[in-house]
Amino acid sequence: MGDVTACGGCGAAGFKLLLDMGLQPLAEGRAGKRYPLLLVRCENCLLVQLDYAVDPAEVFPPDHPYTTGNSAALKRHYEDLARELAGPLHTGDVVVDIGANDGTLLNCYPPGKGNLVKVAVEPTDQGKKIPAGITWEKGFFTEELAGKIREAHGPAKVVTACNVLAHVPDPHEFTDGVRELLADDGVFVTENHDLASILDGLQVDTVYHEHLRYYTPGTLARLLEEHGLRVERVILVPTHGGSFRTYARKGKENFTGRANAAATALRGMLWDISFAKRQQVYGIGAATRATPLIHWAGIRGFITCVCEVPGSDKTGTRMPGTTIPVVDESALVSNQPEYALLFAWHMKDIIVPKLRKAGYKGKFIVPLPEPRVLDA
Repeated sequence: MGDVTACGGCGAAGFKLLLDMGLQPLAEGRAGKRYPLLLVRCENCLLVQLDYAVDPAEVFPPDHPYTTGNSAALKRHYEDLARELAGPLHTGDVVVDIGANDGTLLNCYPPGKGNLVKVAVEPTDQGKKIPAGITWEKGFFTEELAGKIREAHGPAKVVTACNVLAHVPDPHEFTDGVRELLADDGVFVTENHDLASILDGLQVDTVYHEHLRYYTPGTLARLLEEHGLRVERVILVPTHGGSFRTYARKGKENFTGRANAAATALRGMLWDISFAKRQQVYGIGAATRATPLIHWAGIRGFITCVCEVPGSDKTGTRMPGTTIPVVDESALVSNQPEYALLFAWHMKDIIVPKLRKAGYKGKFIVPLPEPRVLDA
């Protein structure tokens, strides 16, 4: 562990500093050691993260003091979640909670759903508080441990990881492990502190070494999609000052799921640019295909205008069903917005060089099949 030189999401190098909190001790530490605490953003995929990672064994030692069950509000929250997840389950179904702490969530499954096989994955000695009837796997969750759990108990109908992904050193191995463990018809439910809540609420007190990454629905969807987990639904939840819950399943030939995941990822990226970074996004090309994408992905509030080629009859109108003005392409060069969203993305190899030659210096966003930023 140590300095982070590549993005934990996309692997790209190159970060932008958001906040330098100096040298700080571990928030739950006892030894008094201090480590750099800098919040940075990947300039490629926009994932916000720390630029220094402390060894997980030091961050989460056996005597780590945090206990989930001490929070009455969190217990009520988990009771509601467990009641919802238990609905379609049957006797003998396997449910796994990663980062289970003292087993609060697993213990909240309704008594009427007896004979569920409950497995708690927890690396600290908080696992000693896990109630009887729940199997405790002591350790950090890995793909190897996922295989062992599946071999011992069978595939899991439900895998939960609430406020865990932010702590994970390697989110790609973690997500591979979830897919390995999950039944073909199972659901993966994860809750994460929402970057929007942190930025809008100035929650700088949630920036500490345990939280390696700060997800948005978009950056999380990108991670899950990369490992064959399709996002079905995202809802906001009030925990920890503002979080979001994501439901994902194994992806097969699921066109709807893939489309939803792409829309969620694009919307999350544009939210981060427009509201978190306070930067402008111009659309490029008022093509017919732009209209369904704007409405399907729910991104009309993030686009300042859409630029059309000189002489287009669409200039001076608005994008159908929106208040987004269609303007002449010259506005892109004269105003130099930070980002340009390519609606005619299938022609990017022609459009990007043309606009560069015209003098545009910002970054391009390719929206599909998954959103990504081009600096070329």
